[in-house]
Amino acid sequence: MIPTESSFCSCAVALGFALLLTGCGQSTDQKTPPPPPVSVTLDNTSLTLQTAATHQFKATVQGSTNTTVTWTVDSKDGGNSAVGTIDASGLYTAPADAGTHTVTATSKADSTKSASAKVTVQVPPPPPSVSISPGTSTLGVSATQQFAATVQNVTNPSLAWSVDGVGGGNSTVGTITDQGLYTAPSQFGNHTVAVNVGSTTASASSSVTVFSLSVTPGTSTLGFGATQQFTAIVQNLTNPSLAWSVDGVGGGNSSVGTISDQGLYTAPSQVGNHTVGVNVSSTSATASSSLTVFSLSVTPAGVVLVPGATQQYTASAQGLSNPSFTWFVDGTTGGSSSIGTISSSGLYTAPSGTGPHTISVSATADTAVTAQTGLTVINSSQGSVLTYHNDSARSGAFTQETSLMPSVVNSSQFGKLRSYSVDGQIYAQPLFVPQLEVNGATHNVVFVATENDTVYAFDADGTQTSPLWQVSLGVPSPRNDSEGISPVLGITSTPVIDITTNTMYVVATTTSGPFYLHALDITTGSEKFGGPVSVSGSVAGTGWDSNNGTIDLENGCYQRTGLALNPVTNEIYIGFGHCNHGWLFAYDKTSLQQKAIFNDTPDGAGGGLWNGGGAPSVDEATGKVYITTGVDANDPPSGFNDSFLRLSGDSLSEEDFFQPDNESYLDLNDADLASGSPVLMPDNPSSTPHEVISGGKDGNIFVVNRDDMGSFSASSNNVIQTVHTGVKEFNNIFSTPAYWNGNLYMHCSGDVLHTFTWSSGLMSTQPTTSGSFVLTTHGATVSISSNGSNNGIAWEIDNSNFSSSGPAVLRAYDATNVANELYDSTQAGSRDTAGTALKFTVPTIASGKVFVGTQNELDIYGLLGP
Repeated sequence: MIPTESSFCSCAVALGFALLLTGCGQSTDQKTPPPPPVSVTLDNTSLTLQTAATHQFKATVQGSTNTTVTWTVDSKDGGNSAVGTIDASGLYTAPADAGTHTVTATSKADSTKSASAKVTVQVPPPPPSVSISPGTSTLGVSATQQFAATVQNVTNPSLAWSVDGVGGGNSTVGTITDQGLYTAPSQFGNHTVAVNVGSTTASASSSVTVFSLSVTPGTSTLGFGATQQFTAIVQNLTNPSLAWSVDGVGGGNSSVGTISDQGLYTAPSQVGNHTVGVNVSSTSATASSSLTVFSLSVTPAGVVLVPGATQQYTASAQGLSNPSFTWFVDGTTGGSSSIGTISSSGLYTAPSGTGPHTISVSATADTAVTAQTGLTVINSSQGSVLTYHNDSARSGAFTQETSLMPSVVNSSQFGKLRSYSVDGQIYAQPLFVPQLEVNGATHNVVFVATENDTVYAFDADGTQTSPLWQVSLGVPSPRNDSEGISPVLGITSTPVIDITTNTMYVVATTTSGPFYLHALDITTGSEKFGGPVSVSGSVAGTGWDSNNGTIDLENGCYQRTGLALNPVTNEIYIGFGHCNHGWLFAYDKTSLQQKAIFNDTPDGAGGGLWNGGGAPSVDEATGKVYITTGVDANDPPSGFNDSFLRLSGDSLSEEDFFQPDNESYLDLNDADLASGSPVLMPDNPSSTPHEVISGGKDGNIFVVNRDDMGSFSASSNNVIQTVHTGVKEFNNIFSTPAYWNGNLYMHCSGDVLHTFTWSSGLMSTQPTTSGSFVLTTHGATVSISSNGSNNGIAWEIDNSNFSSSGPAVLRAYDATNVANELYDSTQAGSRDTAGTALKFTVPTIASGKVFVGTQNELDIYGLLGP
């Protein structure tokens, strides 16, 4: 122990006193002073610690050489976890809980001596922390992402944002604002967005994947319903999930177009501009492509042209500005001589042959999209009459007549010019071809065929009194029956001429055939294409004449129905009646090979095709074939007795039909529907556009929808209109109606000639004009001549003298008012007397002439000379 100043003074006093005693001669006893007392002190008697913190205490012991101490916490040796622990060196570790504790150091030399320190234990304040959200991001280039920093245990923290360690970022790694709005760079890559809390070590970071998204093609131009494959290109993402949209609509819709999950876009059916977009799922990244949907159309539609004629076609591309077009014929750019040519402006020139063709056009903006329309080059030429009742629709109108006008057709100016004797009855309608070269000279030629199986070519102008040529097609079959064809049955039907090949097709009945199809050169009469060929065939059936399930064409049939040429299929149609069934055969016009057979009652009987000599009607735009069928008394009710039928042009398969609701009544009374040919009426877009009319012996004329013919109902007729005409219960209509300039002409047996108006696809229900001459033998089939819509004349052959073997009478009426008879061949006495009357004959008018077939001669009428 280090002596203090007071202890030094005490010792000095004591020493001086001792010396005084000694000097006085007194002796004293020497004693050892007592040891100093033990004391303990601590270097820190009061402190504050955080939980689990440590403090090194230092104890000082005086008054003893033993300076070691023992340590306690709250009287617990070494303490414990609840109060804190202290080791032998005095290292105190605070407990985990807050509280006040006493740390005591006790001298081992004197256990009564100790020193204590008060320790206040406190829970430490939480350290500053920061987190960032979202923790990861996937962004498209240049996209933005708002990051948010969450800071704890810091009041009013100051934040510092960085990208890849660059404060605020830059254009290469992306930039970030003080508010944490990150804008990705314009190139893909991987980056780290970080935030630091100022003056602390707290920081957080987020991983950012920047990818690029693009879509190809960038722009598209498509036609209605066209498709476009779009492709999304994603860089810096593995297996991205894509979502496609059109105008913001996921997957699109019918108005804007649809797009599949694979990016296949299908344009809508309307013009417009649209945006195809693609998103990478779970991101806001999008890429888009602009597209234009345009409509492409071509007009006109359904054109029929004569060989060599021209037609201007017009293309329209709505939605495109200043479009350019490429034109095709049957898929060939610009066409060719065999199919017709088309110019860059859409002017089509028909080839020399008949047949169907397709005009198509594409826009340069999208050549995969085309618009197309069909046309047919038909069997027609200026001034010709090539088929029964003048055309394939069987209208009976010759509208190119410039000489015969109502003002000059009278007995003073018009009459019989000449007659040509023939070897048999002329049931077939005469045919006419102008300016035909025969035997080295050019003639207007009229052709007739007789029941003696002879075909004649006569000069229509009388420049040669003998035939230009005549050919015999065999020995006719002897016949003498109630039909009046006597004494032989040879050529009954009207032939058809293919003017594009100068070929006449004729069917002759012979004793050795009985039926043969001939193809004759109209300039010489010689056979063509390896003809003739036998017309025969069988179908499966269980009808009256079935032989082990097979029905054969019978020898007893009449081939009375006129022949027809289909310019779409280039097939010749041959119909049969007056036998157990109705038959229609199709033969290729060039090879003469049989192409199809149709039998209308294979499991019954009836349905004969006789039609008063009329021919099947052919829609020259579509190639569809229309026929009407008949009935015989007590025919079984099976198949298509008394029906309108639509047949396919190539296979003659039945496509649709109409059968009157009183068919069983017609059957009982032998009241054929097919007593004349059907007539295809001109289209009327404002109502039902496609219609066909015909009538039967009960006097009912039916207006039928060709596209939905009505089939059969026992309770009602599903037709557009039914109009009744005639004066009898039965045996009224035996003829084919004629149509011209909004009027229908019908002359029933035992009745006068009537006209009915035709407007908006409907007949007038009553005649608008009527003649005054009653025809007793089956009425008449009327033919019309006109110059377009002017100077119309209605012509008919009055065969009322048939039963008495008297002459036929040619009659002419003002076509605008048939009450006004212009001329008949009885008005000039015997001058104009025609040959002996036949049933069902039809006059032919062409080139200022009227041609009348009779039992023994061809009569030619025209304007009389001066």
